[in-house]
Amino acid sequence: MRPVAAIVLGALAVSWMILTVLDLRENDGAGPIIAMFGLPALAAAVIIQIVMTRLGDRKRVPKAVFWWVLAVLPLGTLAGFVVAILRDPDYFVADEGPWMLLWVPVFIVVGLLLGALVWFFFVFPLVSLVTVIRLIARGEAKPGALIMPIVLLSLGVLSIVGGLSIDTDSSGRASWGSIIAAFLGLPGNYEVIWEPGLWIVRGIVLAIVLLFAVPAAHSRLSSLSSLPRRRR
Repeated sequence: MRPVAAIVLGALAVSWMILTVLDLRENDGAGPIIAMFGLPALAAAVIIQIVMTRLGDRKRVPKAVFWWVLAVLPLGTLAGFVVAILRDPDYFVADEGPWMLLWVPVFIVVGLLLGALVWFFFVFPLVSLVTVIRLIARGEAKPGALIMPIVLLSLGVLSIVGGLSIDTDSSGRASWGSIIAAFLGLPGNYEVIWEPGLWIVRGIVLAIVLLFAVPAAHSRLSSLSSLPRRRR
């Protein structure tokens, strides 16, 4: 499929430009991280949407699609990192030793797998949102159909913005207490990196609560008030 090939080649072109032309140490090494995780994840997410659309239309998915995603994209990215390592070996080896280079292909595969999450929380909701808006304009869908894609997109934005807004001293389950404390503005083992982002997260959570909790509570109260009262 030409769109899949174009997406993979475009992602590799940007990745190679980052790894072979730009300064790897600029912006705290953001370039290699984008090339390792961001670009493979974004390319994989868009390709997943293309595949899902074809499956929804009951069309056959060519085998070449899987070769582009599972072979050309990761191997092309890895080749770019080989050039980058030869350009600046001290940046990649540093004090940890050359064994750290073994993690490069592993991280590239992880970036590729992250494409599923990017698709579920960003690409899929955006495509669904556009589709639903088009159907509403034609009178073929109700406005309530907008709720699910908006919620999924909000959760994705919440995760990204929330992660960029605070820094906790722990990870995994141990960090949940600090995250909740930061959200509520309580003291805890965390550092606020981006205050506006924290308010964006609070706004998204409040909107989701108002969207679901308030109508549910109103419906519950209405059903209770409509019940016949018992005689004394």
